[in-house]
Amino acid sequence: MNKKLKVGLLGAGYIIDSHAKALRALPNVEIVAVCDRAIQRAEDAAKTYAIPHVFGDLGEMLKLKLDVVHVLLPPDLHINATRQILEADTSAFLEKPMGLDAAECQLLVNLATERNLKLAVNHNFLFLPAYEALRKQVADGTIGHLDQITINWLYTLGLIQFGPFNNWMLREPQNLWFELGPHLTAFMLDLLGTVDEISTHVSRSIDLPGGSRVYRKWHIHGTKGNTSIDLNMSVTLGYTDRSISVRGHAATAKCDFDRDIYYRDEPSGHGMLLDSFMTNVSVAGQLGLNALKNLVKSVQHTLKKSPEANPFGISIARSVKAFYDTFEGTLDPRLEGQFGVNVIAACERITQQANFDMPHASRQVWAVLPPSKKPTILVIGGTGFIGKYLVKKLTEQGHGVRVVTRGISAGNIGLAGLPVELIQGDIAEAAFMDKALEGIEVVYDLAKAAGSKWEDYYKNDVLVTKNIAERAQAHGVKQFIYTGTIDSYYSADANSVITADTPLDQKMKNRNLYAKSKATCEALLLDMHKQSGFPVTIFRPGVVIGKGCPPAHWGVGMFQSESRVQFWGDGSNKLPLVLVEDVADALVLALDKAGIAGETFLLTDAPLLSGRDYVDIVSKESGTKLRATPTPIWKFFIIDAFKEGAKNLIKHPNRKMPSYRDWDSRSHRAQYDSTKTKDILGWQPAGTKAKLIENGIVSAVREFSK
Repeated sequence: MNKKLKVGLLGAGYIIDSHAKALRALPNVEIVAVCDRAIQRAEDAAKTYAIPHVFGDLGEMLKLKLDVVHVLLPPDLHINATRQILEADTSAFLEKPMGLDAAECQLLVNLATERNLKLAVNHNFLFLPAYEALRKQVADGTIGHLDQITINWLYTLGLIQFGPFNNWMLREPQNLWFELGPHLTAFMLDLLGTVDEISTHVSRSIDLPGGSRVYRKWHIHGTKGNTSIDLNMSVTLGYTDRSISVRGHAATAKCDFDRDIYYRDEPSGHGMLLDSFMTNVSVAGQLGLNALKNLVKSVQHTLKKSPEANPFGISIARSVKAFYDTFEGTLDPRLEGQFGVNVIAACERITQQANFDMPHASRQVWAVLPPSKKPTILVIGGTGFIGKYLVKKLTEQGHGVRVVTRGISAGNIGLAGLPVELIQGDIAEAAFMDKALEGIEVVYDLAKAAGSKWEDYYKNDVLVTKNIAERAQAHGVKQFIYTGTIDSYYSADANSVITADTPLDQKMKNRNLYAKSKATCEALLLDMHKQSGFPVTIFRPGVVIGKGCPPAHWGVGMFQSESRVQFWGDGSNKLPLVLVEDVADALVLALDKAGIAGETFLLTDAPLLSGRDYVDIVSKESGTKLRATPTPIWKFFIIDAFKEGAKNLIKHPNRKMPSYRDWDSRSHRAQYDSTKTKDILGWQPAGTKAKLIENGIVSAVREFSK
């Protein structure tokens, strides 16, 4: 192939990174366009991957006469978008699932054939090296005639705990299988073909905010000739197991596709006395060698900024490469559109046999109510953890509240039943903020941003805060209440006492991006107060806990999983914890309080519980012993220094200088004193271990584990 294929990306959600990185690694391909109805997302992707053309409409992008478009949209949009692409005489590469109706998918295959176009579906895990090793040994008879295949997708789905509950895969019971099940179904069809008999059992249903019902456990049993197959999917809390196990006449074998590990277990040939020992040695050797190779590859590809730095990235990269390697000829059968149709047909067969009960009738209407009075309070970040508690308290006191939300549907679910006005828009835009501020006297700014480099925070947090504040000032608001963070303090000195008037870390350049961003926003707002009397008041909440917060709280330690944590130090010092409802109380108490413009307030409870105490309580309440490890700060720093050293060596765009000061500050060895907040505002936080434990930890564990 001499010319480079011109490729467009349709959809700029989370999966675009994997596709863009895989495409950029191919010499015969160039990404020339990206399209998303959320034009800002498309522009961000274009900037990240140097894509020259940005569109908000597929039809406009297709005028470029592209060779291929990658369809990276939600599943329910795949069919119509792909039809439009094929009708423009452009080939398509779809993210799985191909669609939601096998008959409609078949029409796409027919259309592609008629127009001599390529139509492929990305069942990426079929291209993982560990699976290809299993696949080869099944095909060549090494494992022997198959008696049993078991495929597991046991993987916690955070959406069920925290939303957004209007996500497509949660809207209907069958959607969960159409979103995740194609991975398991594709393995089944690739190894066995269409099964003869199949049955489906679903369990562990849960009714979610928004009124939908989700079945968290799926068991599918099938047979093909003398071979039995079991597909197991569970999205409940628990340790991850994404694997394929096969039993054949000659051996058993397992592919852990979550880790890209494969091994075969077979008789050693050393006789009865040594067989057990030698077989185990063989399995251990295969695991060790595979793990070592993966570590070396991961380090190499990370240093090279390659897309193949982890198993998921490897699978996407290999699938995309296979498509373009065979673009001029016959596609790999695992990619062909007809295989995608077969997967959807099998998914339909599976879901049609599931017994889905209707959700329990509920009197709750999953929508906000009309405001009790004309809104005079604007809450930005009102659908977040603290924001929901704040909005509830404000409405309970009879205030008219308007809430900015990124999506009306999500806002309705998050604040259902509360009398508020929802307004959707971009808080970075002056015109939108002017609209949001109409009639507003008080602004609560609880917004927060995330990113991988300072430019992300500066654009999405500092400049956004500046826009909000300037528009609020132009509209003459009476109060502007902003939430900072105690993360911006230097809190590693056990002999110091931090109060609301303690200066933020004077060496902020050595702190993490979130702490630096929040501190920069505070400085900006306080400068506006000093220069022009802008009525800002700043609150700095401590380690906020309560119902709706994940028990694996990084204010306590570095949680590597739900059950393994490294303390910031030895875990014995008392932490600056505070209940989320107490934070909301303080924010409400600030309303119409005279003389607090330009002031800062600390929101921490008395030093009542240590990290060790927290972990012991979570362990007892959850019924799972958390593995907690005291960890000297220097260990965190050394690991970070090694990682950042490598990133600086290759000039990684997200590189930074490691900071011992930042890691040390996470220990919160300093004492926190919120006396000023209590005296001026009359704030009364929990104040007792019992209440902090029950409302802050026990309630959070129960909510998370339900």
